[in-house]
Amino acid sequence: MKLTIDSSLCDLAPESHFAPSYDADALSSPESARKGNAIKLTLPRTTDNDQVFGSEAVFNARKHTAELTHDGARLHVGTVRLLSSSNREYRIEIRSGAAQWAKNAALGAFKAIPIDYTSHLTPTDISAGWRDASPVKFLPILRDSYEQLNSSTDLQPVLRMLSPDDYHPFLQVDALMRAIFTAAGYTVQSRFMESVPFRSLYMSGAYATRDTAAVEKRMGFCAVRLTTATAVADAVGRVYATPHGAGNIVGNLVETATPQSVDEAGVVHTEPYNNGNCFGVEKLKIVYRPTTSLSVGFEYHLRYTTDHRILTRERLKGFDSVNLGKGGNIPFRLPNRYIDRRSNLAAQRSYRVVVFDGTATAQFRLRYNLDEQIGAHWSDFTGRSAVVTTPAAQKIAQPSLFVQSSPNSWSAYEGDWALYDGYVGLTGQTTVEICVRTPTEMVSASSPKYFNTIFFMGADEGMHFTLHTQCSVRPLFSPAPAYGARVTMVDVAQHDVKQSVLLEAVQHLFNLRFYTDEQTKTVYIEPESDFWDESRQADWSGRTDFMQPIVWEDVALGVHESRTYGYGGGDGATMRLGREEGQSFGSWHVTTNSRATIEGDQKCINPLFSPTLSEANIQVEAPSALLMQVGDRDDAAGDGVNFAPRIVRYCGVHRLPAGERWNDPAGQAAYPLAAFHFAGDAEQAGFTLCFADRDGQQGLHRFYDRQESLYAAREHVTLTLRLAPHEYETLFTIDTAAPDIRTTFRITTNRGVVCATLRRMRDYNPATGLARCTFTLLSHD
Repeated sequence: MKLTIDSSLCDLAPESHFAPSYDADALSSPESARKGNAIKLTLPRTTDNDQVFGSEAVFNARKHTAELTHDGARLHVGTVRLLSSSNREYRIEIRSGAAQWAKNAALGAFKAIPIDYTSHLTPTDISAGWRDASPVKFLPILRDSYEQLNSSTDLQPVLRMLSPDDYHPFLQVDALMRAIFTAAGYTVQSRFMESVPFRSLYMSGAYATRDTAAVEKRMGFCAVRLTTATAVADAVGRVYATPHGAGNIVGNLVETATPQSVDEAGVVHTEPYNNGNCFGVEKLKIVYRPTTSLSVGFEYHLRYTTDHRILTRERLKGFDSVNLGKGGNIPFRLPNRYIDRRSNLAAQRSYRVVVFDGTATAQFRLRYNLDEQIGAHWSDFTGRSAVVTTPAAQKIAQPSLFVQSSPNSWSAYEGDWALYDGYVGLTGQTTVEICVRTPTEMVSASSPKYFNTIFFMGADEGMHFTLHTQCSVRPLFSPAPAYGARVTMVDVAQHDVKQSVLLEAVQHLFNLRFYTDEQTKTVYIEPESDFWDESRQADWSGRTDFMQPIVWEDVALGVHESRTYGYGGGDGATMRLGREEGQSFGSWHVTTNSRATIEGDQKCINPLFSPTLSEANIQVEAPSALLMQVGDRDDAAGDGVNFAPRIVRYCGVHRLPAGERWNDPAGQAAYPLAAFHFAGDAEQAGFTLCFADRDGQQGLHRFYDRQESLYAAREHVTLTLRLAPHEYETLFTIDTAAPDIRTTFRITTNRGVVCATLRRMRDYNPATGLARCTFTLLSHD
């Protein structure tokens, strides 16, 4: 065996050997990769060695590189430090494999993960992100709250319009992890990370936060409206929320911030407050005049009723946009939620026919299949709409529409049309709710914020608009981006954790193993069950040295009698479900039936992620859409923007059933489906990120089943076997034809030949080729 330090040959003691620090258990810990592997050697004090080491203080003052070889085989390469010296010997440590990626991840902030991403917090950019390859998706969420029972002046429920506040950034886990390794100069080799399930993993992002309690206490307010007001649209389709003017105004958007104010219906409002008396009225205009200069945005909760006219199959014409002054223009659209009944006609029932691009003078004829008669005459009408009634016949189907092309000629109508229930009018009313945050602006006592330039728009002239008492306004001192803001990766990745926590959390989900080849700068990542390749076997059955002791040990000696794999603290929805089911949502409990175990239950809890429940029947126009529930309605400590990190799978844009719609600028009857647990439907196979099986979906326990089977019935065996230096070298070089640490070995023991994987190596003498190793028997051996 030869040792060179900084290319200088050192003297070794005869029959020198060393203790390799390989331990398979360390492969599950990114932190272990930061420490690397180290061996210690004792060198005699000789003239050559004195020239290399000098004194401890001088030697350790700079970096030294050592290489240990035997017959041309490289056994160990790394940096050297002098541990001690005496008049007889030098003790040194050679450390290798300390991966730079692990060091960077342990020291680097999550928000510093280098990913190039830029977008804007607008409905158009959010929608485009669902369909492109960007590493950030803004996905719909449902914030936990107590259900409000609202009456409606419309034939349909209140239309809750989604704004960018109803979407939260989710970051692709694959992109995050690869960026960590790439930034440190490593490539990743992983069949698992190339799989569709892994590439669909997304974790919730986070916006910047700060403690706003002090400024809220000094200058916060919540202003509400106490009266309803109705106005009609002017010539450009607008109604103005201003106290000045006549005809097309509804007065100030909100009217008071006085606690315990009573509205026109006698309802006492407990939500208003006015800290520092910063909210007030000046010359009839409402104003926010803080005591000091500050950067502030505003949250508007709006509720109004608008006249509407059926415009197309997808849209209604009415007040569908609001301009908040400096807060910007907030466009959305009123969806046409009425159901086309053409595929399901009933006898003796009235229907309204609507020809979407018909003219007032056009002549139309309806036909249908009536009993056995094909194309029977149903009704003639003029204009774009009429109410028609079906006869008492039992078989009514396939209605068709014709337009008169000449006095005695009818041709099939090629435009779009629909049949709605007869009570549906061509015009009607829709009640709308929307909550939106505006970007920050500088406001001060000398430059206050006035709210008299707000207006609603998009209607036809003369359409009625009613503003309700459920409107409110409050300032927001959070630095989180608001409507229209430009966002980058840094803006949406403000988790206050190190990058290594992400790696540890993903490792915990899938029982991953990390192995770093420092020579090739390659990181191999696979689940434990795949890392050890049972299809590759090496026959080492004739190598055991029976002159050395063979020691058997029960694997269960090092584990607890039971383990619970699960997630961190849940939110309101998951905690309520946990209390109902008697166990934490997403957890899996396993017991090892061996008296060798340690008493008690070991909690194997994810260091970062929390579970998430999804709920349907939230969006009235898309009741099938599943929305992720976040937050806790009983916890007022949050900032209302961020929540505990979540892990979900993003399944792309998911088609909705016929008749359902999503408020998507792309105009498709589909929504972005993401979930922690999904039972599956006709469009998408089910999956779960629960550790336990649920709804017929196999849980993440499958990544631990092999490991648990070893705990249940297997043993470690420690023995000495013959291993040539070149075999030792290739043992730590992954993916070659030679056996390596991932190989399954056939070894001879005092109980016969067994199949096992290499668990650890504690001593190696290259001169004799004897290695002291511990193996773990396969569970099915």
